[in-house]
Amino acid sequence: MHETVTISIGECGNNIGAQFWRDCCTQSDLSVSGHSLHPQVSPPSHLFEEQVSSRFVPRAILLDSDPGTLANIRNSDLGFLFPPSAYISGSYGAGNSFGNGCYDPDLLELIQEPLQNQIRIHAEKCDQTPNFNLFHSLGGGTGSGTTAFVLMRLKEEYNTSVFNCSVLPEPDACVVSPYNCILGLNYLIESSSAVLCIDNGYLTAKLGIGEINQYTSRQLVGMFESEKWWIPKYDQDAAYYQRHFYHSETMWKGEIVTSCLVSDTGAKVIQEIDFGNTKLYNSGVIQSIKQQLDRFDLMFKRKSFVYGHSKCMDEFEYVEASERAHELLEIYEKCEDSTLTTNKQIE
Repeated sequence: MHETVTISIGECGNNIGAQFWRDCCTQSDLSVSGHSLHPQVSPPSHLFEEQVSSRFVPRAILLDSDPGTLANIRNSDLGFLFPPSAYISGSYGAGNSFGNGCYDPDLLELIQEPLQNQIRIHAEKCDQTPNFNLFHSLGGGTGSGTTAFVLMRLKEEYNTSVFNCSVLPEPDACVVSPYNCILGLNYLIESSSAVLCIDNGYLTAKLGIGEINQYTSRQLVGMFESEKWWIPKYDQDAAYYQRHFYHSETMWKGEIVTSCLVSDTGAKVIQEIDFGNTKLYNSGVIQSIKQQLDRFDLMFKRKSFVYGHSKCMDEFEYVEASERAHELLEIYEKCEDSTLTTNKQIE
């Protein structure tokens, strides 16, 4: 299977990543330090690199603008699973601003060179150019803005596929989270091959406190370790619906739980992929995104908080992000008559 480098970005992305790697170790009979508990069982080589003495190291990078979350992981029992060079951080957070996370020169001075070096080192250890998984939120400045920066770098330097696990913010997460979300979505449309949407607000009402990371990780582990797993090749000229914006259904404590709010108007499924415990659907208008876009448009029409939020940015980026998000949703609506495809890429 194609080797894959996983980059966890921001507080949310790294919390998901920590749970994901913990679950991968359990699934593969590894200790949390990466040592094999049963030498006859090997973890998936596309996710782990084998080193000496039956020790396996994740093909992973942990990135954040603020060092706090990474320090918590480094000081936990999971900390020794990753080499010190895997931890890359700025000296302070992005202040809930997409612009700070994406363009702040002080932040980029600290993270750009080590990030590029780590990606290059991972790529050189792979038999072919690796694919990439990005775990992040869209509500915060780092999860939206720094993820956009990473996507731009990957697009420029590697002709490969990128999968995003993107967490949409709760309505009351932060007053400027709709700005961050739609600005970040603009870069997902531009550069990502496939996006799994996780709606934090929608799931908070359905799952217990602290369960969302476990729920998300269970899906990711099941998908990435499945023989059916693939990331569609990015095609800049493809129709927007071929960018593969997915929601999921998975069995959780005896119930089927959907990852986000989707259309209740009977929109047809454009694509379905069955991983057993989890199914991915590329279908209809993802209502969670539409809700964020409605909030974005209402705020931007009034220019609410734009002055403080638009540091390092031009207001044209807001206009472009809104236009592209509207176009994405409109094209999805027109695809309701598309033919169902199962377990294969739309060509």
